[in-house]
Amino acid sequence: MSDEQMPSSTEADFRLLALVMSLATAAWSQLGKIPHPQTQKIEKDLEQAKMSIDFLRMLLEKTEGNLKPKEHELLSQTVADLELNFADEAAKGEGEKAPGIIIPPGMGKNAASDLIKP
Repeated sequence: MSDEQMPSSTEADFRLLALVMSLATAAWSQLGKIPHPQTQKIEKDLEQAKMSIDFLRMLLEKTEGNLKPKEHELLSQTVADLELNFADEAAKGEGEKAPGIIIPPGMGKNAASDLIKP
């Protein structure tokens, strides 16, 4: 890619944020924690959720040392929150209704939005 075609730093930051949020939204939906974006129904698919979380973990590992501190914090916290909720869903039976999202101690309700503020 030539220098003229390379996205600006701000555009690249936005693209990374959009990718992380897209994968995270898919994982939350696949965990049955939020309605599916298209059907607006709660649908649980733990196999797909694991794949989405694995993609985020791979992204975290492959970008190690190349992210801004807030980007790293957002990505690592997103992975940790999803893994915690995945473990909770995997530990209970399929017939049980999913509880709300598990937020680790010390994290507020708006943790993700707090991390992406400039």
